[in-house]
Amino acid sequence: MVNQLEVSMSTRGNMRENTASRLPSQARNKKITLVVSIGLALVTGAIQFGSAASQQSTPPAPTGSVMRVAAVGDIHEEEASSIAAATAAEAAKADFILGLGDYQYPDGAMWQYNRYFDKDWGPNVPKMYPVLAPHHDQDWSDADPLKYFNGSGAHGYKSAVRLRPYTPYSFDKGSWHFVALPDACARTRGCRINNITSWLQQDLDTHTNRCTIAYWHQPYFTSTSSSHGQEASIKPWVDLLVARHVDIILQAHNHFYERFAPQNAAREPDPHGPQAFVVGTGGKDLYKFTDTAPNSVTRDNGTYGVLQLTLKDGSYDWKFVPVAGGTYTDSGSMKCR
Repeated sequence: MVNQLEVSMSTRGNMRENTASRLPSQARNKKITLVVSIGLALVTGAIQFGSAASQQSTPPAPTGSVMRVAAVGDIHEEEASSIAAATAAEAAKADFILGLGDYQYPDGAMWQYNRYFDKDWGPNVPKMYPVLAPHHDQDWSDADPLKYFNGSGAHGYKSAVRLRPYTPYSFDKGSWHFVALPDACARTRGCRINNITSWLQQDLDTHTNRCTIAYWHQPYFTSTSSSHGQEASIKPWVDLLVARHVDIILQAHNHFYERFAPQNAAREPDPHGPQAFVVGTGGKDLYKFTDTAPNSVTRDNGTYGVLQLTLKDGSYDWKFVPVAGGTYTDSGSMKCR
C-alpha cells in the first residue's frame, strides 16, 4: 500500500482542518467510522493526514528475496536524445525505477513530454515511482509533469503511484521501505518543510523495516557544481533519517554521479549513517565540479548512466552502469544499518 500525506494547497500551506465538530449527527457517525478505518489502516502500515483520498495499489514485489532497482534523474533535452533513449533502455532492465526528478526540460510542458520523453522513457513509466522537482517539474504542483505521470500524456502511461500536489508517499517492497519526499516544498508556498518533516517522523515510526531508502531531487549531500550547491532547507529530514539509521539517500539536480561514505547530517563520517548518491546523469548536459564535499568517495561528470541497486534481505549492492559509450563505473556492497 502507498502511504500519502495530503497537504492543503492554500498559500499558507496549512494542513486541512478537522470538520467533524461541524457535522450533523449522522455525518458525525460516518466520520467516526472513517476515523476507525484510518486507525485500522495505521495498524497495517498506512499513514494519511488531512482528508481521505483514494489510493492506488502498489505493484507486488518481484518474487524471491532479491530486487533490482534503477535510479536516475535529469533526463530529457528538448529534442530527440540518443542518450536519454540509452538510459531508458538501461533502466528498463530493473524490476522498478525510482525517478529522481527533472524528467523533461526546459519546463515540463505536456507537449514536450509527448514529443520527447514519452517516446523513449514513456514505456518505463508504469514501473516508476517518481519525485517531482522545483522549476523543471513545476514544483510538484497540479501541473503538466504531475498530470503526465498520472496518465494524461499521449500514450496514457501512469506511474506506479498516483501523484498528488506537494505530497510525499512511501511504500514497501519485499523487506525494504521506500520514502519519496517533495523537496519542492522549499521553493513553493503550496506546502511547508515542517509539515513534511512531521509526516516523515510518523512514517518512520510506523515502518520499522531493517532496510530503508529515501529519495528526493535537490541534494543535501553533494559536491558543489557550476550550477548548484547543497540544499540546506531539508536538514530536518536528514536529521531524522540519520537518527533512524536509514540506509540509502538518492538525489539528483547536479548533473553528475557522486557516491558518499556513510555520514551524519553534519557531514561527518558515521558508520551508522546513510550512504548518499547523486545520480543526475539521465541525459541532460553534465556539470563541472567546483569543490569536493566531505566524505565524497568517488564521482564523475563525464559519463551518462543509471544507478542499479540490487536489494537483498539485510544488504544491497550498487553499480553505476554507463551508457552512450561511457567508461566510468562504480560498484560495491554494504549491509543495512
